[in-house]
Formats: sequence, C-alpha cells, structure tokens
Amino acid sequence: MTRIVLTLALLALACRPAASSDTVVAVTSDYSVSGSVSTVGVIPPWGVDQGVASVHSDAVARERGGLIYVVNKLYADNIQVLDPASGFSTVRQFSVGPGTNPQDIAFVSDTRAYVSRYESTHVVEVDPTTGTVTDSVDLSALADADGLPEMSGMAVSNGYVLVAVQRIDRDVYWTPVPPSYLAVIDPDTNTLVDTDPAEPGVQSIELSATNPYGELHVDPATGHLIVPLSGHWGVLDGGVEVIDPSTFSSLGFLTTEAQLQGDINDIALGTAERAHAMISVTSPAWESFVVAWNRASGALIGDVYRPGGWNIADVEVHDGTGQLFVSDRSYTDPGVRVFDAATGAEQTAGALFVGLPPHDLVVLGSDVTGVADAGGASLRVWPNPSAGPVRLEVDATVRAGTPIDIYDVAGRHVARLSIERGATGVRWDGRDAAGRRVSSGVYFARAAGTASLTKVVVVR
Repeated sequence: MTRIVLTLALLALACRPAASSDTVVAVTSDYSVSGSVSTVGVIPPWGVDQGVASVHSDAVARERGGLIYVVNKLYADNIQVLDPASGFSTVRQFSVGPGTNPQDIAFVSDTRAYVSRYESTHVVEVDPTTGTVTDSVDLSALADADGLPEMSGMAVSNGYVLVAVQRIDRDVYWTPVPPSYLAVIDPDTNTLVDTDPAEPGVQSIELSATNPYGELHVDPATGHLIVPLSGHWGVLDGGVEVIDPSTFSSLGFLTTEAQLQGDINDIALGTAERAHAMISVTSPAWESFVVAWNRASGALIGDVYRPGGWNIADVEVHDGTGQLFVSDRSYTDPGVRVFDAATGAEQTAGALFVGLPPHDLVVLGSDVTGVADAGGASLRVWPNPSAGPVRLEVDATVRAGTPIDIYDVAGRHVARLSIERGATGVRWDGRDAAGRRVSSGVYFARAAGTASLTKVVVVR
C-alpha cells in the first residue's frame, strides 16, 4: 500500500508532452553470456518496454544518427546496430576481431567510426553503415610490460579521436602502471598526434592520475574532455580531470577521490552547480553508490543513493527534465531508479523493472524540456474501479488513431490499445500484451504522445 501511495503522489505531477525520441535505453546483463535492451520513458510513470532486443552480456551502448550501437565485448567481439524506429531491430552486426574485447565506439562522421579493443594493440576504423573494417591505428608504443595498452573509453573533440589508455599490470592484481594516457588520433591520416614536439618520439597526453576507467565526456560548451580516473583500487589517488584537446594540456581536476572519499567509476555532470559520480569503496565493505558533488569546488555534497553492496553500474542525466537515472543491480529489487538531479530526491517509488539487472544507460532525445502542469487528463475511464472490461474515451486533444498505453504502478508497460480511426475510444479487457489477466491494483492509461495520466483501478 505504501508503494502505491508514494507512486500516486509522484504521478500527481503531470508532464509536458514527450517526443517519441526521448527515452532512456537500458542495456541489461546476466553477467555471464547474455543481455537485453529495454527502454524507460523520461516522464512519470517512466513506462518500461522490456527486452526489445537481445545483446551479449556486459555490453555498452552509444547513439549516433538515431541508431543505437551496442558494443558487445569479450567472446562476442562485435558491434550490433539497433534501430529504435523499427522496434529496436538489429539492422547490422559486424565483428571487430575475435578475442579483441571491444570497449567503446566513437564517430567522426556517419560513415567513419573508431573502436577501442582491450585485448589488442590497435584501434580499428570501421564504416558503421556496412561494418567494414577500413583501417587501424597502432597504439603498441603506449603498452606496459604485458605488451597491451589496455585501451578503454573514447571521444571525439576538436577534430581528433581521443582514446583512454589504462596500462594495466595483469600479473599484479590488475593495477595501473603509471603513466596513463590519452592517445590522440588524427583521422585525416590515421596516425598518432605528437602532443609534445619538444620531447623525442611521438607523445600522447599524460594524465595526472592513472586508470581512466569510466566513460569519457565532452563538455558541449567548451569541447574540453572530462576524464574520470580511478587510480589504484582502494587508494584515493584518482579524480575527474579536464583536458583541453586544442592544446593537449590538462586544466586540472574538477574533483578528486580524496574529496569524494572513494574510487571514481563514472560521472554524470548534470547542472552547472551540481554533478554526480558513481564511486566505490572496499572497506569496511565492498560497495558502489552514487554521490553528488559541487562542480565549482569539487566538494562532496553527500550520498544520493547507497543501497549497500556492489550494485550501481551507471548514472546518466536527462538534461531537459533534470532527472538522474541510476542503474541498480540490487539482488532483491534490480532496475532503473530516477532521482531529481538538483536535489537528490528519489522520484520513483521503487526500481523500474527492466528484466535483467541494468548494466549501461543511454539517454536519447532532448525534446522534453521540463516538468510542468499538463492541464487535465486526456482520457476518461468507465467503469472505474472495474472487475471486468473498461471503456477508455479520448478527448478532442488526442489525434485520431493514437494508441493508448497501459502501465502498472512500477512503470512497467502492460498493454497497448489501438483506437480505430473515426472512433472516440477503445475497450480494455483487463489483460496484458500476452493475453493474461492482470491482477488487482492500480494501473495508468496514457494516450501516446501526451503526458497526462488516467488512473484505472482493477478489482478481482
């Protein structure tokens, strides 16, 4: 009952109409052999469509040109391209080399992309429209003693492709070997750029700390690269470093692990005043959790979500609505949770269930620019409550032929109803998309493309 009451309180806030492109893609994983893709809406009740595509375990995803590029890592070693416009169908899938363990993909154009590979000395260039590997760039000069540079995240800024180079000693507990680098690739020549001509040889950008472990971010206002550095695990020696790719120089740390009191695994920059980080600690217990920090000073503001255990996998901000999306792998209640990025207050009454535990999140779209009063419901329901079928009538603000979606109190998508053109409503028989009778409880109906919600109470 408490969960229903809390959810209803949250749903009392109506939102602006959402464009269909605004959604959060959750890549889930069984952390063994398989995973899937689900989608989460950006407005309450954050409707979930589960299992819209199958992917490999531990995959990450990136967006380009309206398509989702899933980086399927070790033992899959391929890029899988999904089209949201066609129900997230796989439009192509191509290998980047058996056993190479791809980590990230970065685009310089719609027909040119680069893929970093953890078990290789070479970054490969691919044509993402065909899957053809067209060239490669040798990073072996940046390797540590094991012969591999351990390349990870990537970004494109100032016309260059930047590749994080971790340099990990696999024989000594996978510890980073100083220094770590950002390799700079000139895509016009597919060669490494010498970032310090005064020194002999071809130099890369030497980072101030080690182990660039998290996703790289480009500040859209300045083009500066934001690099999360984890350093040595269990030691407060990392930070969030700012790199100017136009001068190949460091502008210092935004914050440090000493300030945040944990290893920095990932960041979400959010507002100009407040940012978030996923950090981890190994003592007194192994935990990963989300904290907020002041962007001006780097000072820790406090915990946002700390469920206990090694359970947080990713954090992302939807800028328009100011919401922080968190992937929670808690054993008892895994899913995606939503917080107010400005205050840290949780907006969801519990985890939005996305199937397998969420591993990576990608925010799509920027058309929804805030949360505001939508001015009344666009649906009428009769009878309500009901022990049987209900009739859902639309008002004049809903375009003819618009489908109606049904969600449960956890934001899970239950059914989609189609209104025939010329009709003013549709009958819901109280069954889900698989034809099963739904259980007693509170459900919500929404005409697609609108934000207003109508409560439907089912009694059995």
